[in-house]
Amino acid sequence: MNKDKWNEFCFLLSDNVKADISENAFEQKVIQALMVLNWKQYSGDLEVRSTFQVGAANKITPDFIVRSPEGQRLFVIEIKQPAIPFNSSFQQQLFSYMRFLRLEYGVLIGQGIQIFYDGKLSNQEDPVLLETINFEKDNEKGEKFVELFSKENFGSENLVAFTKKALKKINRKEDAKELNEKILALDFKKKLRELIKQNFIGEYDAEVIDTVLEEIRFDITTVNKAFSNREHPVHNTPTRRTSRVQGNFDYKSSTLPILLNPENEYEFRRKLLLTKRAYITTYYANGKSEKKTWNAHSFRESSHVLGNIRSRPEFRQGEWQKRGIVKVFLSINE
Repeated sequence: MNKDKWNEFCFLLSDNVKADISENAFEQKVIQALMVLNWKQYSGDLEVRSTFQVGAANKITPDFIVRSPEGQRLFVIEIKQPAIPFNSSFQQQLFSYMRFLRLEYGVLIGQGIQIFYDGKLSNQEDPVLLETINFEKDNEKGEKFVELFSKENFGSENLVAFTKKALKKINRKEDAKELNEKILALDFKKKLRELIKQNFIGEYDAEVIDTVLEEIRFDITTVNKAFSNREHPVHNTPTRRTSRVQGNFDYKSSTLPILLNPENEYEFRRKLLLTKRAYITTYYANGKSEKKTWNAHSFRESSHVLGNIRSRPEFRQGEWQKRGIVKVFLSINE
């Protein structure tokens, strides 16, 4: 049953839609699709383009507000032309409607469907993206959407369970990211030296161990793309005594590793567009690091984060190798 409804949803909003369809025409398609979920405009289920006063001079006009039979506002829908990819400005527009109307759920419909949550179950400052669904037939995520957001089921325990499960998955990623950062931190490298010393203290004299450890530089790097946007990991570097730091790292065939925080480039770009500021930390082969402020006032939605950084003179191919740079870390927060 849900599969058939979802496939009809796909037909109305994707298969039967022209590439150059206008936003107004697409809105009518969405109204048809919502009828598949039993939300009907003539029954009073939809508020279409209601205007609300915000302050003395501003107004907002959400595309659709979905209401219960009792007239309670349940969730808001923002519609965009399917030819235009989702971007942070679309999301921010939806977020403003959710906050103004004090609604926990918001749905963005365009190239696909994005479901956002902004309620007590989340400890995030902004609404959280719970799911992104592509318009594909027999898509299990789509079938779940049909089940949860139909008129008969919306607000059920299943929707709460779905939200908790999605948030738990997000929190797991955040915990893993936090642990990754702790392991990569300078303090942990010091702890690593102590662990090595304790391991050999029964076999070698403590002074000998300290002497050897002084000749070794530890470089802990991320190789899993789940924690890093770099194209290649930095190789472990051997001792200063043999002067093989640069010799062991094949600069000519490698790309300068650039790490982001947040690690996802789309999320980083979204936050950079809001803050217009980030921090660039450059790490050198001699163990030193240098932090600079990136005032990104000219950064635009169409700009590329990694491309912007790699185009800087000090990070261009050949130049970063000469300077002994081993990696660059970009962070929104200082």
